[in-house]
Amino acid sequence: MDQSIERRNSLRFQIALSLLLRWTDGVNHYDTGHCVNIGQGGMFVLAARTPPLGVEVEVEFVLPAFGGVTRPTRLHCVGRVSRVEMCHQLKGFAIAGQFVDELRAQQATCGSVSESV
Repeated sequence: MDQSIERRNSLRFQIALSLLLRWTDGVNHYDTGHCVNIGQGGMFVLAARTPPLGVEVEVEFVLPAFGGVTRPTRLHCVGRVSRVEMCHQLKGFAIAGQFVDELRAQQATCGSVSESV
């Protein structure tokens, strides 16, 4: 029987995406990982190295075109590590944070951007 407690405030979607990761814990770290699930308030990441609990992490990835979205969208997430898990040889961590659509952010601050991802 599963005794876990659901603490998420938003719906998560199961999706596999390659990610670029950055964090600093006295040393600058640049790494890659894979998203396992994602939602409006964060994501769960599998990676060879995991940042420490509470550290701010930056994540960049490209969401492929689907449905009414006609082209890929580059997203940027800044958040904090809220959970670290290790099971056998798998390492993962949860990030609670906010997403920014990079193209829309550039358009809002720099005017119109004609180049897509």
